[in-house]
Amino acid sequence: MKKIILALALGGLLIFSGCGDKNVNNKNSNQKNNNSISQEVKKDGEKHELEFYDTFDTVINIAIFSDSDDFANENLGYAKERYEELHKLFDNYKNYNGIVNVKTINDNAGVKPVAVDKTLFNLIKSSIDDYNNISHKTNIALGSVTKLWNEYRDLYESGKTKEEVIKLKGEAIPSDEELEKLRPFIKVENIKLNEDTREVYIDKGMKLDLGATAKGFATEIVAKELEERGVKSAVISAGGNVRIIGKPVDGRDNFKIGIQNPDMESENSIIAVVNVTNTSIVTSGDYQRYFDLDGKRYCHIIDPDTLKPATDLKSVTIIKEDSGLADFLSTAAFNSTGEGIESLSEKTNSAIIWVDKDMNLKMTENAAKYIDH
Repeated sequence: MKKIILALALGGLLIFSGCGDKNVNNKNSNQKNNNSISQEVKKDGEKHELEFYDTFDTVINIAIFSDSDDFANENLGYAKERYEELHKLFDNYKNYNGIVNVKTINDNAGVKPVAVDKTLFNLIKSSIDDYNNISHKTNIALGSVTKLWNEYRDLYESGKTKEEVIKLKGEAIPSDEELEKLRPFIKVENIKLNEDTREVYIDKGMKLDLGATAKGFATEIVAKELEERGVKSAVISAGGNVRIIGKPVDGRDNFKIGIQNPDMESENSIIAVVNVTNTSIVTSGDYQRYFDLDGKRYCHIIDPDTLKPATDLKSVTIIKEDSGLADFLSTAAFNSTGEGIESLSEKTNSAIIWVDKDMNLKMTENAAKYIDH
């Protein structure tokens, strides 16, 4: 039989799925702690796959398992179009003709309320509700702070030395004084929503940054719409966000998802494998967007309490049905201590797996059932 494997190392998750009668093994499969995967499966539905790179600043791969080429390809095309639409709607960096998006809201900070699309309004509202009801550690009002840190990261990523950055910016990294000046502009309570008119207003100096919630929210929308269109089995991988629709069509009960080892120097690329079906798995880590300076790593995830990159964890993985909520929780957990993570798990009934700064693998009690032994 034809061997079909979906194996993606994107944003901290590696997906193993198959249709065929051959074994699937990852690199160095003779070593048990590499979480090598070996499975015999029956072919019931072909895998139809589409990969694209121009939305949400990541590679998106969608695999639909179906016996019908026309059905699968039609839905793959639909999913790509929806991601493109949602990317423009949630973008806080660029304006698009005829589209009122996050950038439009930021451009009108302190000027006037902006009437937005229902989908964008729901994303902003749900992000605020989750902030108020679950954790303040994921803050969509942090845009002025993330913008500042991004400016420094972009310089280092472009090859600038510490001395060159100091010459350009006055500091090697944002100073405490500069960061504290931005604190008045990160208050979520200063995002004013009018549910009747779907208007959003933010104070002058504020900037929304939906990077911690938009991709998961979009992925959940796409998944739900594919289900409504009749898709029974699929895997969507959007960077560190994986959304499973249904279960494998080859008779197995679960998909196997490998969690990236945060130690990119290790020969073991996978630190754990989970068995999941019809759910979301979202990973945040310090090994994707970052810069290293004087022996210290500065990742892209900013703690709203310190206004600086979080440093206590190497990665955190959330297992939760809703991809939007899982995305929110992955940032909140990454900015938390172990005790805080346990609290998040209990409050939201989410399974959480994390790697601390000393590379210890830990998990909440309800996560153990997913681990592939």
